[in-house]
Formats: sequence, structure tokens, C-alpha cells
Amino acid sequence: MQLVSVVLGSYNGIAFIQSQLDSLEAQTYKNIEFICSDNNSDDGTDVVLKNWCAQNPSTRKFISYSEKGLNKNFFNAIQFATGTYVMFCDQDDIWMPEKIAMLVSFHEKHPKASMVYCLSQKFHSQIPTNIKRKKINHLEGTNIKKTMLVSHTLGHNLLIKNEVLQKIPVPNSEHVAYDWWITVSAMCMGYIACLPHILTYWRQHHHNTTTKINAGLYYKSRILYLQSFLTNDLISKENKNWILKAKNNFESLKSKQFSFPLFLFLLKNGNFIFFYKRKKNVFSKWISFSKWAFRMSKHSFRVR
Repeated sequence: MQLVSVVLGSYNGIAFIQSQLDSLEAQTYKNIEFICSDNNSDDGTDVVLKNWCAQNPSTRKFISYSEKGLNKNFFNAIQFATGTYVMFCDQDDIWMPEKIAMLVSFHEKHPKASMVYCLSQKFHSQIPTNIKRKKINHLEGTNIKKTMLVSHTLGHNLLIKNEVLQKIPVPNSEHVAYDWWITVSAMCMGYIACLPHILTYWRQHHHNTTTKINAGLYYKSRILYLQSFLTNDLISKENKNWILKAKNNFESLKSKQFSFPLFLFLLKNGNFIFFYKRKKNVFSKWISFSKWAFRMSKHSFRVR
């Protein structure tokens, strides 16, 4: 049984942290080490984590990290992971008991994969009794163009080989969240595979980091994302040329209300950008692609 390192990042999560810790203790997979990195909380989250780690110091490590930033916090903690596999844990979610066991088993069935991941179910206060899956195509393979404009994976669902993770450069900004950065990097070093099972309850509340990162005018955030990916040395020259072309097209919206060149670019690359859409026929597929490309080519298009 391979050792799995679970890296938990926290910051002022006192309202939800204990529920997450309870779900980690309930995991059916038993060969786990926990690295808990607190980002200078001032609400008592750090105290809860310190006490939890002290209960079993041989498998639980607490780190206090004072430099602000989601990416910095997680990448600082990664260096302490010694397992064959590494997983990432948010402070406010709840993991199903079989989550780690199922992901490890799935990876063992895909030994050449650089990373695998599962799916999430959103919830607010009560854990849902009915699991609802979206009928979409999930991100798999090696084509990073599919995820250059939108992140299709969540950190709390990833399981990655430590040897792969150690080769990933540390992002130099907080514009692209660590999970998106890791996903793209893993696709550059191999293929990723999706286990189409919901194994995480993803808590929704007003302080969700993902929501804060993605809010605002669409074209402005895409420019920042694409600029960040241009600094990733794992991305090939060919893909960087594509990223630069996409970035230049989005930048045309700085002085326009609508960019026809951007619309054409998005439509031309529709099979990549909108790969997740399932449609009954080619006609309905391209109608949907056109509608979304049109919206994304408007200066006023916003992400909520």
C-alpha cells in the first residue's frame, strides 16, 4: 500500500475545519500522512490544526506559513510531502470515506497517467442526499488547449505522483490557482484521467477562494491567466504560440465593445475550448459554440 500525502491548506476556516478533519479520519485508506499548512489564521484555525496534528505526530505535520497567498501556501507545503502520491485538501469540504482508496486504485489501473482526479458535489449547509452529475465531457488526455481559458479540475479532487509534482515549477503569481497550474503542468508531462465518481462534497459559501479568483470581466481575467501560463517552462513552444495568439485576441477588447477576430478564434478552436459540451448532433453543437464564442467576445461579458 503506497503512502499518500494529503496537503491541507487553511486560512480562517474555523467554521468548517473540524468537519473536514473528521472526514479525513474516516478514510478507508490507511497509509496516509497529513501536512497541514496554515496561512497565518487569526480565528483559531491554526490552534485546531495544531491540536489535531499533536494527536498523532508520526503521521500529521503542522506548518505555520505567514506569507499570504493560496499558491504560496500549497507549494510551500508540497516540499514536506514524502508519499508516492500527493492529494490536496481544502479546509471547508467533506471527503467521502472511500475517496483516497478509489483514487489510488484508479491510478494503479492507469500507471502511465501523470495525474488522475474525481468529481465534486456542491452543497451549502446540508450534505445532499441525491448526487447529481452534469452530463458533460470531462477533461482528459494531453491537449492543454482544452483548459487554457477555463479550469476544469479542482484541487481537492486531484491525485498526482509526487515525482511528477516535484518537476512542476512554482507559479510566480496568484492569478492562476495552484490546481489549474498543476493540471496543465501534468498534461505537459503525460496524460491525465478522470474517475467519473463524485467523492467530494464541495461546500459553497461567500468566502470561497475559487469564486473570488474568477469574478469580474471575462476578458480581463483571461489575459491574466494566459500571461501566467506563458511563464510555465513545461509548456511547449507550439502551445505557447497558441496561448499568445489567444491573449492578443482578448487584449483587443481593451478598446472595443466586441472583437470579431476573437470570435473567429474561439469558433475556430471550438472543439478544444468547448470540448465539455455534449450535443445530440453537429448542428446543435456549433450553434452552442457560436453563442458562447459571441458572449466571450464582448467587452461586457462577466464571470460571476
